[in-house]
Amino acid sequence: MPAKATLEPVFITARNRWRVDVPATLSDNGRRLRVSFKKRQAARDFIAKISGEEPTAVIDPRLAMEASDARELIAHLDLDLIQVAREYVAAIKILEGSEGKLIDAAKLFQQQWQDRTSSKKFGEAVGLYLDSRADLRGSTLKSYGYTLESVFKPLHESSLADIETGDFEDVLAGKGGTAARMHKANLSGFWRWASKPPRSWARVEVIEALETPRTSKDNDISILRLADVQALLSAAEAESHSAACAYAIAVFGGVRMAELERLTWADILPDHIEIGRNIAKKHSRRLVPICPTLRAWFKAHKDGGEKSDSIVPANWKEVSKNVRRRAGWAVEARGLKDPPKPIRGAWPANAPRHTCASVQIATGATLEDLVFKFGHAGGHEVLRAHYVARLTKKDALSILAIGPNGTKVRIQR
Repeated sequence: MPAKATLEPVFITARNRWRVDVPATLSDNGRRLRVSFKKRQAARDFIAKISGEEPTAVIDPRLAMEASDARELIAHLDLDLIQVAREYVAAIKILEGSEGKLIDAAKLFQQQWQDRTSSKKFGEAVGLYLDSRADLRGSTLKSYGYTLESVFKPLHESSLADIETGDFEDVLAGKGGTAARMHKANLSGFWRWASKPPRSWARVEVIEALETPRTSKDNDISILRLADVQALLSAAEAESHSAACAYAIAVFGGVRMAELERLTWADILPDHIEIGRNIAKKHSRRLVPICPTLRAWFKAHKDGGEKSDSIVPANWKEVSKNVRRRAGWAVEARGLKDPPKPIRGAWPANAPRHTCASVQIATGATLEDLVFKFGHAGGHEVLRAHYVARLTKKDALSILAIGPNGTKVRIQR
């Protein structure tokens, strides 16, 4: 009678597993089996069971074959069949009620994980973005810096991939309409940069879903009335010739204050002021006609100098504060030893420009004409909402009649 076959596990180096070859004479189904185990003792325990050295439950041969095949499939994982079955059942329970498959969920998770691990923190990305935008004007870069470094500081430690639209809405909540729109515009430029390849740190749809706050346009601008303009220009004359010319250009030419700082006397031509692309806020050249009132102010206060000289003095920011405080606005003016008590409240931003546009509309200028003169990107509807019917024609003509040194300019009615 032949000796009973003996089994011994064999270590397979390529697979880092112990393999047991079960001959047909010892298998339950009369067929040869190959079974692999991570540990040698587990292989020996299996041999003991099939060799009759300890009692074992009868296993359906087909189930044994399936278990062996399944074990082969997960051999490279640090899991056993029970663990795999438990994790699969838990995953299917999570997907219960959906049409998705487990493999689809796994692919989605993998993509999200890659996005998260390859992204950057908000604060780190902001530093890289501001460094890359050295081509921007100083004032524009400062605005981006304020929005991204100060306003959105609560998000600095968050990964861009994890940020949702609601996070932006929480930060902007409570901001005024004008401020919220400015911060949204600055944020949008940064976010789109961060979402483009090869960076791809953020999802562009997050910023696209952020709605612009809606507020009444009437609350967004303020204009100067006749007494305000008189006080402002009188205070400018008391400050200096250059301050008088600068504020006259702002009130009667509608030039932006930031553009005014870049103007030189070479830009003042016989009939118009040329706002070149290097001066204009929107990088679009435009011409501002010199009206009789502005011409009178130039004649009275242009005190010679070179064409290359700036319109405003080097210390313009302090000079401008002095002028507005002299005129009665609540502006801190360190250059004044004994500043008068404020009587006009806070200084309304861009008031000279808004006043000029309102005056021109009231005296017959068309919206088409104003679009070119003012370089306004908003088009007719924005201009109409901002400036139409702000002043009566009588008040507009009275403003245009304000001449230097208390004189009046003759205006053709």
